[in-house]
Amino acid sequence: MAEETREVRGRLPKDLKIAFEIACARLELTQTAALEEAIRDWLKKKDSPPG
Repeated sequence: MAEETREVRGRLPKDLKIAFEIACARLELTQTAALEEAIRDWLKKKDSPPG
C-alpha cells in the first residue's frame, strides 16, 4: 500500500523557484523528492543540539 501523503504549499522568490526547477531537472529528480529531502535535512538540523 502506498504511503499516505499531504500537500505542502509555500511562496518563494521567483529566482529561487527557477533555480530549484533547473537543479531538479539537471539531477533528474522530481521536485517532490527534492522537497522531501530538503525538509528531512532541515528537520535533522533543527533537532541537533547546538555546537
